[in-house]
Amino acid sequence: MGRTYALWIALVVVVASLPLALGQSPKKASPGEDVAETVSILDHIWLDAAHNHDSGALTWLFADGFVEVHPGGVIANKQQQIDQVSSPSGDSLDLHPDDIQVRYTSPDVAVLTDTTTIRGHSGGITYDGQYRVMRVFVKQGGRWRAAGAGITRISAP
Repeated sequence: MGRTYALWIALVVVVASLPLALGQSPKKASPGEDVAETVSILDHIWLDAAHNHDSGALTWLFADGFVEVHPGGVIANKQQQIDQVSSPSGDSLDLHPDDIQVRYTSPDVAVLTDTTTIRGHSGGITYDGQYRVMRVFVKQGGRWRAAGAGITRISAP
């Protein structure tokens, strides 16, 4: 429990400091832009790409500094995550996200959470159960990109 809590705290600190770290000052959203709707659509593109092993969509979607924290604390960068999703090794995960919620938005950062039931195995790890997932999007060069994600188990199957 302590390790999972520490990972979540670290991810929240990273998200909170992204505008400062990127040297950006707070800006107003583009006129007429609905940040929550935009990132919700991108979130579905992300989930579909993962389900369909679509490395091209993930390459387009993931920011260069993308990072995902997997259960157990394993950290995957952009290329590692794309390689894992598009692996021809036969690894497959059955993902069923529920309760997707946009938790925070600003003109340059958005955070979504969901509860995802995952079945299957990938990278030699079995993922059978419910997981809390947090995905982070940032606006770079005028377009929204996935900056990172964190996944932690919340219940056994």
